[in-house]
Amino acid sequence: MAQIKKKTTNKIKDALISMLEKMPLDDITVTALCETANINRATFYYHYDSVNAVFVELENQIEDEFNRFLAHSSLQAGGGATEKSFYVTFFEFVARNAAICKMILNSPHSGNSSFLTRAMEGGRHKVTDMMSALYPDCPKAKIDFYYIFVSHGFMGLLEYWLNSGMRETVDKIADVGERVSSMGAKYLET
Repeated sequence: MAQIKKKTTNKIKDALISMLEKMPLDDITVTALCETANINRATFYYHYDSVNAVFVELENQIEDEFNRFLAHSSLQAGGGATEKSFYVTFFEFVARNAAICKMILNSPHSGNSSFLTRAMEGGRHKVTDMMSALYPDCPKAKIDFYYIFVSHGFMGLLEYWLNSGMRETVDKIADVGERVSSMGAKYLET
């Protein structure tokens, strides 16, 4: 029974992701979602009470995956990870979840997104720890300024990439993010 439930909820989530690529969340109705998922409304309401509930579940899944990404990624001097660049790994994560990430970033309420707030805070801890190790004499406030500046620029780069149809390859956009971030780190040396 659990397999059938998972298969049905995955079908609903896949349909929502497909629809998000074409229209905003607020324009998606239960009826349209059911048609896209090829299920009836009773089946939908057995699993969810609204389209927004499906989106929240997707957002929670993305957050869980993002937290695992942060926990297992390692930043080192020069912005790279031991095997694959942190930036490449990050943009691969975004590419796998492009429709939902685009929706989260483009939502008129994205500034209030609890996921984005927690993701930015998780990134802050990761970057602050790394920069504190690389620049042990640098005041914490200066590292915070660096993170605020770089993270907002990084979000702008991410938004641009998603909204322009991800024309650049993952490697290319990761290289841009890594170079800008590492050149910005010169600020911490002064």
